[in-house]
Amino acid sequence: MKARQATVIIPTTGDRGDLLRFSVASVRNQTVQDFEVHIIGDGVSSAARDVIAELTRDDSRIFFHDFPKHERRGEPYRHQVIKHSSGRNIFYLCDRDLMLPNHIETLCALLRNYNFASTSHINVGKDKRLTINQQVGYFGPGSQVEARSRLVGNLSCVAHSREMYDRLAFGWRTTPIGKATDIHMWEQFIAHPACRTFSSPRPTVMYFKRGDHPGDPVEERARELAFWSEIISTHQGIDDVFWTALGGLMLERRELARFRTSVIKDRQESKP
Repeated sequence: MKARQATVIIPTTGDRGDLLRFSVASVRNQTVQDFEVHIIGDGVSSAARDVIAELTRDDSRIFFHDFPKHERRGEPYRHQVIKHSSGRNIFYLCDRDLMLPNHIETLCALLRNYNFASTSHINVGKDKRLTINQQVGYFGPGSQVEARSRLVGNLSCVAHSREMYDRLAFGWRTTPIGKATDIHMWEQFIAHPACRTFSSPRPTVMYFKRGDHPGDPVEERARELAFWSEIISTHQGIDDVFWTALGGLMLERRELARFRTSVIKDRQESKP
């Protein structure tokens, strides 16, 4: 198998095929085209299989791995697929998220000097409100102490080298109940003495998580992904999304500052 610059892992489950039309399309729209996509089915429906079959027919770089429903999130399936993949760098994408066109390019550049990296994301509200978010808690290279204490990077924003993954004692494995699947995985990286981490402030993903899995109904999510996919299909649309999200971040921080001021005032006035 020819070695690729990037392997993209997209886990999916149930009847979420209509979301894959858009998430996979966002991978195919990357500035870096030397990639392979592995869709990992964790108990998918027949309708989802039909959609995935269309995607694999359209692009020989897309592969489907059809597994029965796992007791948790199909973590061991991810390990099997990665071990047989060909990418020098491993990327992930939730089936409900969208990569901006520079996502793979941005992280591949970071992975020339680091072996575990993450970017920021544009958080999409139900009311179409956008803001920039960064869950790791720091920017730039992270020490192990710093990374361990703040590491909460979401699946779609993280990439790592294949070489670093092969050093891990376990790789993806079943997550204990009550713990986030991706964080359980990332902790393995951070605990390894050879892991070199970097967190970028650049937003390269549109992030649609709301509430616990599975979140909003598939039909509602698909309409939303269709709307935003159309917007980010042009350079002007991507630019508009970025500046709108930056404005949303500034507004969010201003509202937070007002809230803090109000809380401090209430506490002072309540003192005897």
